[in-house]
This record gives sequence, structure tokens and C-alpha cells, in this order.
Amino acid sequence: MGAIFEFLDEPRKTFFFKQDPVAAYQLLKPYLWKRGLSPAERRATVELAGLTLRAQQHFEMAAKLYQEIGDDYQAGYCFLLAGKLQEVRPFWARLVTQRPNHWCASLFGMLTHQVSTYPTLLQIRNHLESDITNFIQANQIQYMENLLMYADFLGQLNLEAYKFFGRALMNAGWTEKAESFLLQGQKALPNDPEIYFHLGQYSLKQNMVQEARLMLNQCLLISPTYTPAREALETLHT
Repeated sequence: MGAIFEFLDEPRKTFFFKQDPVAAYQLLKPYLWKRGLSPAERRATVELAGLTLRAQQHFEMAAKLYQEIGDDYQAGYCFLLAGKLQEVRPFWARLVTQRPNHWCASLFGMLTHQVSTYPTLLQIRNHLESDITNFIQANQIQYMENLLMYADFLGQLNLEAYKFFGRALMNAGWTEKAESFLLQGQKALPNDPEIYFHLGQYSLKQNMVQEARLMLNQCLLISPTYTPAREALETLHT
């Protein structure tokens, strides 16, 4: 199977390691219209090309590629990132007829304030953080704000939801907005070492060095092998 996809090695390196989506897409273009590719090769090519287009914020171009391979979720998601909420409906409505409890049903409900399904614990873990990040990067801030309004709803279904909110906001540069969610995460899961690590990160971003030490040490007190916290403390010492 690895040999079948060797032609994607260079585009992958260019996109994921060199972080050059424009060059990666140019490498992929000849294969997007190449005849003779197997369905698996075609799908792998389109999925990678879609990622490169999303990174360039060419969301509608990416949506059209996903349409060609029948990926209703990704096609709808790209229209969502483009801010065309109504164009999302037909793709996700078709998907929900096959999988009624798909994450897209919950996500669309929260974005439109018409929640009719309950996402699972694993769906929240797998999607929430990346959705917030994607909305911020696509400058769809209202979508992000709409999701934030459902923090308590999601927190009842997965106690880690507050942490996911806080981490995504902090990593996207929304540091002040992240604080309340990180503190809620600490309250919901007081024995979770990861939340103390993120509180330590937050404190460092705010130049509160002593508070950062306290949080990182608390993380290591709960989990002595938590390497990121140990490395962060060593950096502070030096």
C-alpha cells in the first residue's frame, strides 16, 4: 500500500514539514486530473489537496474537490469555513440521513442555536478543539462565539470540554478569553495534570512566572512523568 502512494510523499513533506501549502498544491495539481488513479489514490490526493487549499483559505475550491469524491462532511465543512452556512445544509442533511448522530448535526445545531442532538464524549474530544481553531483561522469569529455559548452544555457531556475550549483559544492567541475556560477546566477535573500544565502556559504568557512555577509543579505532583511540564520548568530555571 505504501508504494501506491509514493507520488504523494513530496507534496506531503512540502505541506506538513515545510509548511508551504502553495507549493504543495502545485505539486498535486497534475495528479488531480490524472487518469488511471485507483479510487484510493484519488481520495488520498483530493484529501491532501483539500488541506492545502484550506490552508490558503480557498475554501470553496476545496469544497468542490471534496464533492467530487462524495465526501459530504468535508465539502460542507469547507463551505462552513467560507461563511456560507446555507450551502452547508444539503451536504450535511444528506450525511445525517445515513448517520443521524454524526458530529455535524450537533455542530450545525450549536452554530444556528437549534440543538436537537447530543454529541458523544468522543465526538467532543475529536472535533471541538480543532473546530474552534479552524473558525478562528478562517476569521469566522461568530461561529466560534456561538460554540462558546454551549460550553456548559458540552461540559456536562465531557468534562474535558472546558480544557479543549481554553487550550484552543490560548493557542490561537485569545489568551485572556482562554483563562476562564482553563479555570473551569481545573474546577471540573482538579486531578487532571494537563489542565495545570496549560494554566502554567497561560501564566507564562501573562509574565506571571511564580504562578507558572506553581501550576507546573502541581502538574508534576499529580503526574511526575509529565515531560512537557518538566521541560517548561527546566526552561524557567535556566
